[in-house]
Amino acid sequence: MIRRLSDLVEAPKMNIRGGIGAARGVDYLSHGEMSGLLSMGRTTLEPGSTIGEHAHPNTEDLYLILEGHGQGVLNGERFPVGPGDIFLVKAGGSHGLINDSDGPLTFLGLLTRSAEEAP
Repeated sequence: MIRRLSDLVEAPKMNIRGGIGAARGVDYLSHGEMSGLLSMGRTTLEPGSTIGEHAHPNTEDLYLILEGHGQGVLNGERFPVGPGDIFLVKAGGSHGLINDSDGPLTFLGLLTRSAEEAP
């Protein structure tokens, strides 16, 4: 499979996972396109926007910060994030993301089944 950026469509997103504000995103891969993967995409949060803290009962989600700065939330704990940082929520945990900066915050999200759910 080859997927070119020029073929992908960036779409607006609002109030992601109960968060506030505007974002935009591109879906690179969807469920069924790679074994164990549920989705992979790039999301940009506008200044002041958030992804609400949400639970992952049966999935794992990794955020790789590509650009900008903000606050990650992992199991209720906040911490600063910036380019190159990753954080991973394991099954049973929760996470979110806050763009408390003056510029955009862009990250790559990778959602998978938990090890217990994998075939």
